[in-house]
Amino acid sequence: MKRLKKIKRESKSPCSLMDRASASEAGNASSILARDTKNKFKMQNAKCKIIKKKKVKREYSSGCVVYKKSPKGTFFLIGKHSGYHKWVLPKGLIEKGEHAWQTAIRETGEEMGVKVKLINKKPLHKVQYFYYADLKKLKIKNEKFKIAIQNSKLDKSARRVEKYQEQGGKKTKIFKIASFYLAKYVSGNPEEHDWEMEEAGWFKFGEALEKMSFPGEKEALKKAQKMIK
Repeated sequence: MKRLKKIKRESKSPCSLMDRASASEAGNASSILARDTKNKFKMQNAKCKIIKKKKVKREYSSGCVVYKKSPKGTFFLIGKHSGYHKWVLPKGLIEKGEHAWQTAIRETGEEMGVKVKLINKKPLHKVQYFYYADLKKLKIKNEKFKIAIQNSKLDKSARRVEKYQEQGGKKTKIFKIASFYLAKYVSGNPEEHDWEMEEAGWFKFGEALEKMSFPGEKEALKKAQKMIK
């Protein structure tokens, strides 16, 4: 009987060794899987941190949909931007201490060379969008001098955008809210526009709409057309 028991134990022995080997391999596989999973999460966290560092810049602008009436019909004022070479409505950044409607009048005067009168101090239309650009860093301590440079009609280096997305600019992601006001022409000549526009002029509704590039600004023009009919 003792001899029989010994034989039984010996017969089980190889199987026990195999079971232990299999268990060891399974343990190693689980360890490798756990390590790979941990490394994967580390990489994902690192990517998330990089994304979080890239903050979105916010901008607030305002401008005008300017019209004038004559015996020949109603005309709208638009200009061809000298940076991205597209036909647009006049607009610009709201400066500290300004109301949006004040910015709209000021920017229209600077960019288009005309004086206007707002029909209403409430916006006709608002546009929200994202765009990319490479921005310049203006290191000017004197605030008055900084504003004078930004508003200069001669110094093109004053442009805060170094490269627009149409030219390959992509360093900064910008979320912009632009408000447009309906305005009536008072005086001035668009031929005296500043350097921000390549050209500017009066166009009938259909022609202006066809020339313009941005859907949001087109919508502002359409609303203006309905209001002044």
